Amino acid sequence: MATTALPRIPSRLDPRWILACLGVGAALRLFHLGHQSLWIDELISLESATWATGAEFWRGLLHEIHGPLTSMLLHGWARLTSSEAGLRVLYVIPAILTIPLAARFGRDLAGETAGKVAGLAFALAPFHVWYSQEIRGYSWAILFSAGSLVLFLRVWDEVATPRDYFGLALCLALGILSNFSVAILFVALSLLVLVRRPYRRARFLAWGGVVAIVGLLFLPWFLDWYGRVGGERVFADAPGARGIPLREAAGFSPAAIPYTLWTFAFGYSLGPTLHDLHLDRSWKTLAPHAPVLLIGGFAIASGLFLGVRALADERRLTLVAGLALVPFAIVAILTLRDVKTFHPRYLVAGVSAGTALGLALVALGNHYFDARYAKEDSRAAAHSIRELEKPGDAVVVIYSFRPFQYYFLKEGGQARLLHLHKRFLRTDEELRAHAADAASGNGRVWLVLSRWWDVAPEPRIRAAFESSLVERGRWNHPG
Repeated sequence: MATTALPRIPSRLDPRWILACLGVGAALRLFHLGHQSLWIDELISLESATWATGAEFWRGLLHEIHGPLTSMLLHGWARLTSSEAGLRVLYVIPAILTIPLAARFGRDLAGETAGKVAGLAFALAPFHVWYSQEIRGYSWAILFSAGSLVLFLRVWDEVATPRDYFGLALCLALGILSNFSVAILFVALSLLVLVRRPYRRARFLAWGGVVAIVGLLFLPWFLDWYGRVGGERVFADAPGARGIPLREAAGFSPAAIPYTLWTFAFGYSLGPTLHDLHLDRSWKTLAPHAPVLLIGGFAIASGLFLGVRALADERRLTLVAGLALVPFAIVAILTLRDVKTFHPRYLVAGVSAGTALGLALVALGNHYFDARYAKEDSRAAAHSIRELEKPGDAVVVIYSFRPFQYYFLKEGGQARLLHLHKRFLRTDEELRAHAADAASGNGRVWLVLSRWWDVAPEPRIRAAFESSLVERGRWNHPG
């Protein structure tokens, strides 16, 4: 005789534990909120939200591919404050609200203990702290993704109501409009619905309604993106609207797999710095950090092993494997097609173990206090030059032009600013021509090297400028 599985009845989480996690999480995300200067991606967000007012802004919102929803929110928020900390508060709020959702997801997935660990792990997660202190749509995208996962569990467990399906569609749509990468999660959930057994017509039709709502809300931006960049190049090597790659030599390495797990557990402030990894990804860079890499690797591996065992016991392994592996596969494919640069922030995952939590605290300390792990300090660089500039001076900025320009002009800088982007530096002759142009005003030339590895090797840049100029001084700032 056939039997029907009874719906899962989740245990209740202690509200005092949730409040404690919220308190810790809020304190960590508000601490040092304005300490680091704005970096280039944050300036892109700020400019996208403040470039126009009135009807012109709302018309332009259709062409916003970095997150139209968060751009709209920042458009209003920027009228209230202009400080780094004040602007970033808009992204701390959803980050704090995500903590109880993470606990709820963990509880519904694997029980009360998993819920407590998930809440604490998310509160302490350096990866999440990093993006909650950044003027980008990621913290909002993570909030709506977490809400989507909580509701999707009800779909998976066959207890979802029409209201749950509608809420899930709304969360997914808002998540995608916060950051288009959430569309990857939408694809993963849809595939899980297709493979779910036993097949139920009602569930399939209800999911069709979710697809319709998400598709209709996202359609205007998808059509705009597809038409402007030549979206057919995602699927075939066809010439694009502008004749340029979708992304420039993104590249994919098998090392991205352990690196992704590492960043989810410890963020970017434990082990080799991003600066060092950009310059050299060989064992020479990793060797000085071997002890912490081994300890952290063991913590991650043990957490994964215990998690897989627990999920298998709970009959959740297929669900979680789909949530983890499908997004990873999609991001890897898009990277190989030069559509997106592979980056851990485009994925959703989690790791928990006692040692991992301890190392996460070390990573948080590095994030706040160790300048080696800081983003490039354009604010300090602009201030240094502004203090010493003279009439006729020129400033050549390698790559991070937007943030430097923002701070330099904010302080009243008068020097001529030149932006050198990698697309215009194909040869040494072009570099030397830019150096000559900078020196044409008969003043001093200030060379700001920031993320130069995305443009050209530092020796090549210095050689081009030193062919006609003499170095008189050098200043160093974090990043």
